Amino acid sequence: MKKYLLTFLTLTFFSIFSSAAQAQINVFACEPEWASLVFEIAGDKAIIFTAVTAQQDPHTVAAKPSLIAQMRKADLVIGSGAELETGWLSILLQKAGKKSVQMGAENNIMAADYVKLLEVPKQLDRSMGDIHAEGNPHVHLNPNNLLSVSDAVLARLSALDPANKAYFEQRHEAFNKKIQNQIQIWEKQAAPLKGMAVISNHPNMTYLYDWLGIVSAGTLEPKPGVPPTSKHLSELIDIAKKKNVRLIAYAPYENPKTAKWLSGKTGIPAAEMPFTVGGSGTKDLFELFDKTIQILLSNKEG
Repeated sequence: MKKYLLTFLTLTFFSIFSSAAQAQINVFACEPEWASLVFEIAGDKAIIFTAVTAQQDPHTVAAKPSLIAQMRKADLVIGSGAELETGWLSILLQKAGKKSVQMGAENNIMAADYVKLLEVPKQLDRSMGDIHAEGNPHVHLNPNNLLSVSDAVLARLSALDPANKAYFEQRHEAFNKKIQNQIQIWEKQAAPLKGMAVISNHPNMTYLYDWLGIVSAGTLEPKPGVPPTSKHLSELIDIAKKKNVRLIAYAPYENPKTAKWLSGKTGIPAAEMPFTVGGSGTKDLFELFDKTIQILLSNKEG
């Protein structure tokens, strides 16, 4: 009897131990680009939940009970940072009450903390619109920034699941090599885009333009988050002619009405850019940049 009991307890222990070792890491990704990046490194060792789709504005998200429930499960939280998610992420974290993923905790990764931020304001004033005090948060649109963030993801995944550290390292190395190679290809393909003037709806493609040497000729919003006025739109018509603007760009979550109106007035094409994974049917980070450059090139000559 004792022999059978010992055997049962031993099998039970190893069963529990094995289940724990095989448990997947629960990841709460604020935006699709970061969910895609985590998958590149974690593979099937993580369950990745994405709070926002390509068709949703990441600035304004309702802190619904379903999101709170997902946050309570989270072993790792990743987002853009630089105040992009301030209006909703802080509420989710507070309601979930999980110390290990709070802002500033080890298992909370904000991409903005690992890259050089652009458009950092020298002063803050309400009259400037909805600007981000830390700088422009849409850092994912320069693929070079993904390399720095991927290092942070690898470190946290390895700490959360040491048994699969070698697996994470292998995928991390493969991803880094692939994207470094693709950056060279993308930059060669996009060389004709240098100096191309573009009008955007909102300053959310700054890192893309900075990377490729594209000129931002203005935004449909007179100030970030401020709806366009008739006066501002009239000024944009003049700017479009003077600066030889070739494209009016907007993200999938932005209303295209104003972009199409300006297109009708100027003859300049208006195009929806993928902006993030899932936009324009893109399935991963590589397709995101492939499609983005393709759209820009197709409108280069106008």
